[in-house]
Amino acid sequence: MDLLSEPLLSPSKAKQAASDSRAWADIHAFLGPLFHPEPIPPLERNTATLSALQSLISHCEAVTERNSLLAAARAEALQELTTPSSDPTLPIINQINECLTPSGSGALDTLASLSIVFGGTSTEPAAMAQSLVNLTRSEHEISQQLQRVEVLHQQLKLEHVRAQELLQKLRSEESLQPSEPLVQKTSDWNRGTKGLNMKIGEYKERASRMERAGAVKPEVGIPEIKGQEKELRDLEKRVRGLEGRVRGFEGLPPDKDMALLEVERMRRELEGLVRKRDGLFEGLVEK
Repeated sequence: MDLLSEPLLSPSKAKQAASDSRAWADIHAFLGPLFHPEPIPPLERNTATLSALQSLISHCEAVTERNSLLAAARAEALQELTTPSSDPTLPIINQINECLTPSGSGALDTLASLSIVFGGTSTEPAAMAQSLVNLTRSEHEISQQLQRVEVLHQQLKLEHVRAQELLQKLRSEESLQPSEPLVQKTSDWNRGTKGLNMKIGEYKERASRMERAGAVKPEVGIPEIKGQEKELRDLEKRVRGLEGRVRGFEGLPPDKDMALLEVERMRRELEGLVRKRDGLFEGLVEK
Protein backbone atom coordinates (compact mmCIF):
# COMPACT_ATOMS: atom_id res chain seq x y z
CA MET A 1 0.00 0.00 0.00
CA ASP A 2 2.93 2.32 0.63
CA LEU A 3 4.04 1.97 -2.99
CA LEU A 4 0.84 3.62 -4.34
CA SER A 5 0.86 7.41 -4.76
CA GLU A 6 -1.59 9.66 -2.99
CA PRO A 7 -3.26 11.21 -6.09
CA LEU A 8 -4.33 7.78 -7.36
CA LEU A 9 -5.99 6.92 -4.06
CA SER A 10 -7.73 10.31 -3.66
CA PRO A 11 -11.51 10.11 -4.26
CA SER A 12 -11.62 13.71 -5.51
CA LYS A 13 -8.98 12.95 -8.12
CA ALA A 14 -10.83 9.86 -9.24
CA LYS A 15 -14.08 11.83 -9.48
CA GLN A 16 -12.37 14.55 -11.54
CA ALA A 17 -10.84 11.94 -13.85
CA ALA A 18 -14.27 10.34 -14.39
CA SER A 19 -15.80 13.78 -15.11
CA ASP A 20 -13.06 14.57 -17.63
CA SER A 21 -13.57 11.19 -19.28
CA ARG A 22 -17.30 11.85 -19.72
CA ALA A 23 -16.54 15.34 -21.05
CA TRP A 24 -14.11 13.96 -23.64
CA ALA A 25 -16.70 11.37 -24.59
CA ASP A 26 -19.28 14.13 -25.18
CA ILE A 27 -16.76 16.06 -27.24
CA HIS A 28 -16.04 13.06 -29.44
CA ALA A 29 -19.77 12.46 -29.82
CA PHE A 30 -20.21 16.07 -30.95
CA LEU A 31 -17.21 16.14 -33.30
CA GLY A 32 -17.86 12.70 -34.84
CA PRO A 33 -20.73 13.78 -37.16
CA LEU A 34 -18.86 16.94 -38.13
CA PHE A 35 -15.77 15.08 -39.41
CA HIS A 36 -17.68 12.09 -40.85
CA PRO A 37 -16.52 10.08 -42.78
CA GLU A 38 -13.01 11.25 -41.78
CA PRO A 39 -11.76 10.37 -38.30
CA ILE A 40 -11.50 12.97 -35.60
CA PRO A 41 -8.01 14.51 -35.63
CA PRO A 42 -5.88 13.82 -32.55
CA LEU A 43 -6.39 16.33 -29.77
CA GLU A 44 -4.07 17.28 -26.94
CA ARG A 45 -5.80 16.12 -23.78
CA ASN A 46 -5.26 18.90 -21.28
CA THR A 47 -7.40 21.23 -19.24
CA ALA A 48 -7.10 24.21 -21.63
CA THR A 49 -8.14 22.18 -24.69
CA LEU A 50 -11.04 20.61 -22.80
CA SER A 51 -12.29 24.03 -21.60
CA ALA A 52 -12.04 25.54 -25.09
CA LEU A 53 -13.90 22.66 -26.72
CA GLN A 54 -16.63 22.74 -24.06
CA SER A 55 -17.11 26.47 -24.66
CA LEU A 56 -17.29 25.86 -28.41
CA ILE A 57 -19.88 23.11 -27.98
CA SER A 58 -21.98 25.28 -25.66
CA HIS A 59 -21.93 28.12 -28.21
CA CYS A 60 -22.90 25.77 -31.06
CA GLU A 61 -25.78 24.31 -29.04
CA ALA A 62 -27.04 27.82 -28.19
CA VAL A 63 -26.92 28.84 -31.86
CA THR A 64 -28.69 25.64 -32.88
CA GLU A 65 -31.44 26.21 -30.31
CA ARG A 66 -31.89 29.81 -31.43
CA ASN A 67 -32.15 28.75 -35.09
CA SER A 68 -34.73 26.12 -34.14
CA LEU A 69 -36.82 28.72 -32.29
CA LEU A 70 -36.60 31.11 -35.27
CA ALA A 71 -37.65 28.36 -37.68
CA ALA A 72 -40.61 27.44 -35.46
CA ALA A 73 -41.68 31.09 -35.18
CA ARG A 74 -41.44 31.57 -38.95
CA ALA A 75 -43.48 28.44 -39.59
CA GLU A 76 -46.14 29.56 -37.13
CA ALA A 77 -46.29 33.05 -38.69
CA LEU A 78 -46.54 31.54 -42.18
CA GLN A 79 -49.36 29.28 -41.04
CA GLU A 80 -51.24 32.23 -39.56
CA LEU A 81 -50.84 34.16 -42.80
CA THR A 82 -52.00 31.32 -45.03
CA THR A 83 -54.92 30.29 -42.78
CA PRO A 84 -58.03 32.48 -43.24
CA SER A 85 -58.79 34.40 -40.05
CA SER A 86 -62.09 33.83 -38.29
CA ASP A 87 -63.60 37.09 -37.02
CA PRO A 88 -65.95 36.39 -34.09
CA THR A 89 -67.93 39.56 -34.87
CA LEU A 90 -68.58 38.57 -38.47
CA PRO A 91 -71.77 36.52 -37.74
CA ILE A 92 -73.18 39.41 -35.69
CA ILE A 93 -72.52 41.89 -38.48
CA ASN A 94 -74.15 39.60 -41.03
CA GLN A 95 -77.21 39.17 -38.81
CA ILE A 96 -77.54 42.97 -38.37
CA ASN A 97 -77.31 43.50 -42.11
CA GLU A 98 -80.05 40.93 -42.69
CA CYS A 99 -82.33 42.62 -40.16
CA LEU A 100 -81.91 46.16 -41.55
CA THR A 101 -84.44 47.67 -43.89
CA PRO A 102 -83.29 49.15 -47.20
CA SER A 103 -83.49 52.69 -45.76
CA GLY A 104 -81.62 51.62 -42.62
CA SER A 105 -78.92 49.92 -44.69
CA GLY A 106 -78.59 53.09 -46.80
CA ALA A 107 -78.36 55.23 -43.66
CA LEU A 108 -75.67 52.92 -42.24
CA ASP A 109 -73.68 53.17 -45.47
CA THR A 110 -74.06 56.96 -45.43
CA LEU A 111 -72.87 57.10 -41.83
CA ALA A 112 -69.84 54.98 -42.64
CA SER A 113 -69.03 57.12 -45.71
CA LEU A 114 -69.29 60.32 -43.65
CA SER A 115 -66.99 58.87 -41.03
CA ILE A 116 -64.41 58.06 -43.72
CA VAL A 117 -64.75 61.51 -45.32
CA PHE A 118 -64.32 63.24 -41.96
CA GLY A 119 -61.17 61.22 -41.35
CA GLY A 120 -62.40 59.63 -38.14
CA THR A 121 -63.16 56.13 -36.92
CA SER A 122 -65.99 57.01 -34.56
CA THR A 123 -69.66 57.34 -35.49
CA GLU A 124 -70.56 59.31 -32.37
CA PRO A 125 -72.50 62.50 -33.20
CA ALA A 126 -70.18 64.73 -31.17
CA ALA A 127 -67.05 63.31 -32.79
CA MET A 128 -68.56 63.58 -36.26
CA ALA A 129 -69.64 67.17 -35.57
CA GLN A 130 -66.10 68.07 -34.46
CA SER A 131 -64.72 66.42 -37.58
CA LEU A 132 -67.19 68.42 -39.69
CA VAL A 133 -66.08 71.67 -38.05
CA ASN A 134 -62.41 70.80 -38.62
CA LEU A 135 -63.11 69.92 -42.24
CA THR A 136 -64.98 73.20 -42.78
CA ARG A 137 -62.15 75.22 -41.24
CA SER A 138 -59.59 73.43 -43.40
CA GLU A 139 -61.68 74.07 -46.50
CA HIS A 140 -61.93 77.78 -45.66
CA GLU A 141 -58.17 78.06 -45.12
CA ILE A 142 -57.47 76.30 -48.41
CA SER A 143 -59.89 78.59 -50.28
CA GLN A 144 -58.18 81.66 -48.79
CA GLN A 145 -54.78 80.34 -49.86
CA LEU A 146 -56.09 79.68 -53.36
CA GLN A 147 -57.36 83.27 -53.58
CA ARG A 148 -53.98 84.65 -52.52
CA VAL A 149 -52.24 82.42 -55.05
CA GLU A 150 -54.59 83.63 -57.77
CA VAL A 151 -53.92 87.29 -56.93
CA LEU A 152 -50.17 86.64 -56.98
CA HIS A 153 -50.51 84.88 -60.33
CA GLN A 154 -52.33 87.89 -61.81
CA GLN A 155 -49.63 90.26 -60.53
CA LEU A 156 -46.92 88.08 -62.06
CA LYS A 157 -48.73 88.10 -65.39
CA LEU A 158 -48.91 91.94 -65.33
CA GLU A 159 -45.19 92.19 -64.48
CA HIS A 160 -44.38 89.81 -67.31
CA VAL A 161 -46.34 91.94 -69.79
CA ARG A 162 -44.58 95.11 -68.59
CA ALA A 163 -41.18 93.45 -68.89
CA GLN A 164 -41.96 92.35 -72.45
CA GLU A 165 -43.06 95.89 -73.41
CA LEU A 166 -39.89 97.40 -71.88
CA LEU A 167 -37.71 94.88 -73.70
CA GLN A 168 -39.41 95.64 -77.01
CA LYS A 169 -38.96 99.38 -76.40
CA LEU A 170 -35.27 98.96 -75.64
CA ARG A 171 -34.79 96.90 -78.79
CA SER A 172 -36.51 99.58 -80.93
CA GLU A 173 -34.56 102.56 -79.49
CA GLU A 174 -32.02 103.75 -82.08
CA SER A 175 -29.95 105.64 -79.50
CA LEU A 176 -29.31 102.40 -77.66
CA GLN A 177 -28.11 100.57 -80.76
CA PRO A 178 -24.31 100.47 -81.10
CA SER A 179 -22.98 102.70 -83.89
CA GLU A 180 -20.50 101.56 -86.51
CA PRO A 181 -17.58 103.72 -85.23
CA LEU A 182 -18.13 102.41 -81.74
CA VAL A 183 -18.04 98.83 -83.00
CA GLN A 184 -14.86 99.58 -84.94
CA LYS A 185 -13.26 101.23 -81.91
CA THR A 186 -14.21 98.30 -79.73
CA SER A 187 -12.57 95.91 -82.21
CA ASP A 188 -9.44 98.09 -82.31
CA TRP A 189 -9.33 98.23 -78.52
CA ASN A 190 -9.66 94.48 -78.32
CA ARG A 191 -6.82 93.97 -80.80
CA GLY A 192 -4.68 96.52 -78.95
CA THR A 193 -5.42 94.82 -75.67
CA LYS A 194 -4.38 91.45 -77.09
CA GLY A 195 -1.17 92.98 -78.47
CA LEU A 196 -0.37 94.62 -75.13
CA ASN A 197 -1.02 91.35 -73.32
CA MET A 198 1.39 89.59 -75.66
CA LYS A 199 4.04 92.27 -75.07
CA ILE A 200 3.52 92.08 -71.33
CA GLY A 201 4.06 88.34 -71.53
CA GLU A 202 7.26 88.84 -73.55
CA TYR A 203 8.55 91.46 -71.08
CA LYS A 204 7.77 89.23 -68.14
CA GLU A 205 9.57 86.33 -69.75
CA ARG A 206 12.57 88.57 -70.56
CA ALA A 207 12.65 89.92 -67.00
CA SER A 208 12.50 86.40 -65.58
CA ARG A 209 15.42 85.36 -67.81
CA MET A 210 17.42 88.39 -66.66
CA GLU A 211 16.64 87.64 -63.04
CA ARG A 212 17.77 84.03 -63.48
CA ALA A 213 20.95 85.26 -65.20
CA GLY A 214 21.70 87.63 -62.31
CA ALA A 215 21.49 90.79 -64.41
CA VAL A 216 18.66 92.17 -62.34
CA LYS A 217 18.46 92.23 -58.58
CA PRO A 218 14.82 91.98 -57.64
CA GLU A 219 13.26 93.98 -54.86
CA VAL A 220 15.84 96.87 -54.74
CA GLY A 221 14.60 99.42 -52.21
CA ILE A 222 15.64 102.89 -51.08
CA PRO A 223 18.07 101.61 -48.40
CA GLU A 224 19.87 99.48 -51.00
CA ILE A 225 20.05 102.44 -53.40
CA LYS A 226 21.49 104.69 -50.66
CA GLY A 227 24.08 102.04 -49.79
CA GLN A 228 25.10 101.70 -53.43
CA GLU A 229 25.31 105.50 -53.74
CA LYS A 230 27.65 105.67 -50.71
CA GLU A 231 29.81 102.91 -52.16
CA LEU A 232 29.96 104.84 -55.44
CA ARG A 233 31.10 108.06 -53.67
CA ASP A 234 33.80 106.12 -51.78
CA LEU A 235 34.94 104.58 -55.03
CA GLU A 236 35.12 108.03 -56.66
CA LYS A 237 37.28 109.31 -53.77
CA ARG A 238 39.59 106.35 -54.13
CA VAL A 239 39.84 106.91 -57.90
CA ARG A 240 40.70 110.60 -57.40
CA GLY A 241 43.45 109.63 -54.93
CA LEU A 242 44.87 107.11 -57.34
CA GLU A 243 44.73 109.68 -60.15
CA GLY A 244 46.69 112.12 -57.97
CA ARG A 245 49.35 109.52 -57.32
CA VAL A 246 49.48 108.64 -61.00
CA ARG A 247 49.95 112.33 -61.96
CA GLY A 248 53.11 112.36 -59.77
CA PHE A 249 54.67 109.85 -62.18
CA GLU A 250 53.97 111.90 -65.31
CA GLY A 251 57.04 112.50 -67.52
CA LEU A 252 58.78 109.28 -66.49
CA PRO A 253 60.05 106.91 -69.16
CA PRO A 254 57.92 103.85 -69.79
CA ASP A 255 60.85 101.55 -69.00
CA LYS A 256 61.09 100.58 -65.36
CA ASP A 257 64.92 100.89 -65.03
CA MET A 258 64.99 104.20 -66.85
CA ALA A 259 62.16 105.41 -64.64
CA LEU A 260 64.10 104.45 -61.52
CA LEU A 261 67.16 106.34 -62.78
CA GLU A 262 65.02 109.36 -63.53
CA VAL A 263 63.52 109.19 -60.04
CA GLU A 264 67.01 108.97 -58.51
CA ARG A 265 68.17 111.98 -60.56
CA MET A 266 65.20 114.01 -59.52
CA ARG A 267 65.73 113.01 -55.89
CA ARG A 268 69.35 114.28 -56.04
CA GLU A 269 68.15 117.42 -57.71
CA LEU A 270 65.62 117.88 -54.96
CA GLU A 271 68.27 117.42 -52.31
CA GLY A 272 70.48 120.03 -54.00
CA LEU A 273 67.61 122.49 -54.09
CA VAL A 274 66.93 121.85 -50.43
CA ARG A 275 70.58 122.55 -49.53
CA LYS A 276 70.53 125.70 -51.64
CA ARG A 277 67.38 126.87 -49.89
CA ASP A 278 68.90 126.20 -46.49
CA GLY A 279 72.07 128.17 -47.44
CA LEU A 280 70.07 131.12 -48.63
CA PHE A 281 68.05 131.09 -45.46
CA GLU A 282 71.18 131.01 -43.29
CA GLY A 283 72.68 133.96 -45.27
CA LEU A 284 69.55 135.98 -44.67
CA VAL A 285 69.69 135.23 -40.96
CA GLU A 286 73.41 136.36 -40.68
CA LYS A 287 72.69 139.70 -42.36
